[in-house]
Amino acid sequence: MAQALNFSISTSYSSKPLISHLPQQFSHSISRFALLKNPSKTSFSIKASASDNGAGTTVQDPVSFFAAAADSAGSIEVDAVTEAELKENGFRSTRRTKLICTIGPATCKPEQLEALAVGGMNVARLNMCHGTREWHRGVIQRLRRLNEEKGYAVAIMMDTEGSEIHMGDLGGAPSAKAEDGEIWTFSVREFDSGLPDNTIIVNYGGFAEDIKVGDDLLVDGGMVRFEVIEKIGPDVKCRCTDPGLLLPRANLTFWRDGSLVRERNAMLPTISSKDWLDIDFGIAEGVDFIAISFVKSAEVIKHLRSYIQARARDSDISVIAKIESIDSLKNLEEIIIASDGAMVARGDLSAQIPLEQVPSEQQKIVQLCRQLNKPVIVASQLLESMIEYPTPTRAEVADVSEAVRQRSDALMLSGESAMGQFPDKALTVLRSVSLRIEKWWRDEKRHEAMELPGITSSFGDRISEEICNSTAKMANNLGVDAIFVYTKTCHMASLLSRCRPDCPIFAFTTTTSVRRRLNLQWGLIPFRLSFSDDMDSNLNKTFFLLKSRGMIKSGDLVIAVSDMLQSIQVMNVP
Repeated sequence: MAQALNFSISTSYSSKPLISHLPQQFSHSISRFALLKNPSKTSFSIKASASDNGAGTTVQDPVSFFAAAADSAGSIEVDAVTEAELKENGFRSTRRTKLICTIGPATCKPEQLEALAVGGMNVARLNMCHGTREWHRGVIQRLRRLNEEKGYAVAIMMDTEGSEIHMGDLGGAPSAKAEDGEIWTFSVREFDSGLPDNTIIVNYGGFAEDIKVGDDLLVDGGMVRFEVIEKIGPDVKCRCTDPGLLLPRANLTFWRDGSLVRERNAMLPTISSKDWLDIDFGIAEGVDFIAISFVKSAEVIKHLRSYIQARARDSDISVIAKIESIDSLKNLEEIIIASDGAMVARGDLSAQIPLEQVPSEQQKIVQLCRQLNKPVIVASQLLESMIEYPTPTRAEVADVSEAVRQRSDALMLSGESAMGQFPDKALTVLRSVSLRIEKWWRDEKRHEAMELPGITSSFGDRISEEICNSTAKMANNLGVDAIFVYTKTCHMASLLSRCRPDCPIFAFTTTTSVRRRLNLQWGLIPFRLSFSDDMDSNLNKTFFLLKSRGMIKSGDLVIAVSDMLQSIQVMNVP
């Protein structure tokens, strides 16, 4: 017969340890709480349970449990793909790393979007460099309809173009091939009667003035390289020295004597007039994330956040800073602190720093984001070869594996899903590699040694942070099946994600917008569920609803926490 054990800890200050009477398996995980002084007498409780077999105990007897649950049961919403995975393979099968797909001509139809959702797409990215606002509006509507009718929870990210120098639209062609030795013209002129062969429009009027004969012109971070051989008025003649595929709206940089020429770029505004119109569009359409290109300082992020707040006071839009320039690296920490997350845009970043420096900068950004509790996306050229080929290179698989091993929150496909020939297969590669590396990490018990610094200032927030740190340690030490977190703001869910526990985190929230935003963070499985401040009632209701849908079963061991009542509860599912 199971013996229930309950205990609570007050944070009121005492000169004696407060946990001397706790079971040993819990004491080491929560010892830091006993040392916290509490001038405001705020309190929290830790509820644990013991049984004859040491596996935990139930909340209450099954008859009472189902009777109470039946009275309070409502609906619960979870992504249909995640639900199917839980039913078929159990808790440990769920993927922790989130996947983002850029939507383009290859993936914009309803059936194509659904194929990506079924394949594991958590966030759909709209690249405002391409397509009209009307085209993007159509994609948003199709995604929303898919979520509503098929039970998916795909979030939407709008990515601004930025004001850096880039190419035009290639006269409507989806791409163009530049061969070795070919002469191409880069021009700032407008052509009335179609674009001449081997001609590229440049968006920056001062391009011909700034560039010099002998400069190297890099397209899309070096995917194609040209040498400037002649300047004729607004036209710049270039010879292709590294052949490759030219894509519409690709970024342009030029180098002189081995160094990046960046003076003019540094003078351009981070958010262009077109970007502001696109941002207005994103606010009106209710996108979940807005990614800002070529962020130079934290002030840009702060200005945008205040603008969004003024335009839509009830908006939950998160601002993602794209780290893709030397200026971004110089002001990295202040930019990340000001933003809601960051993207390592390696393609454009590699055009501004030496190639061999990119891997170390990626790891630095990923680690800093985790320390500051901000989700981080690794993007650009993850599976570039799959734009044309059905299988990736082994080097690309190793690159993806390293991003997963670094515990990045999300991986992003760009051209692979937007205009590649095999978008579904590219997504399958990301999903399978993520699952394999995550399982290997857990099997090897490779708990990283990186210390997570304190990031909160108020005493109440410090308690939440300590609760989450201890919850993750307890989950690993006890081998629990899942962590349940009830959150209205996603704060504690985010803190738990930061700890990267072995088990999945079921994040229950009351609003659809918060549920979608949680889709970007590592290890979180977001549910929409109405709940109260009564944790026992919430748990009874949750157990009843999840059991009725086959996502959990009696005997599963869970830890439950809440950002409404600062508490930890350890229990078996009735």
